[in-house]
Amino acid sequence: MLRTCLKVVLTFILMSSTAYAQHVIKLSPKESKSLTNHALWTLNATCNIQGTKSKILVSVEENKGKVNGKNLAKGQATSVNVKNNDHISVSAEPGTTVTLVNLGDDSVEAVCFT
Repeated sequence: MLRTCLKVVLTFILMSSTAYAQHVIKLSPKESKSLTNHALWTLNATCNIQGTKSKILVSVEENKGKVNGKNLAKGQATSVNVKNNDHISVSAEPGTTVTLVNLGDDSVEAVCFT
C-alpha cells in the first residue's frame, strides 16, 4: 500500500500535458516538492523508480487523485516504500496539487510517462 501511494504521489505528477510525455522527478534525502496538474484534464502516468530503498510521503493539498489505485483527496496523505525499478501508477485531476517528501536517507528519482 505504501508503495502504491508513492507511485501516485511521485507523479502526481503532474507532469506535462502532452500525450506520452516524460517527466523526471528527483528528490534528495529529506527534500520536498510540490507538483500541480495545470492541464484541463486528468493526467495518468506510470513512473519507474530509480535509486535505493526509500519512503515517500505524498500529501494532497488541492483537489484529488490516485496512487496505485488508492484514492486521495485534499488533506489526505499516504507514504510509499519504494526501491529501484518499482513501477507506480498515478492519476491527478485538473488543479490537483500534491507535496512529495523523501523521508529516506538516499536520493530517489521517478521517471514518469503520461
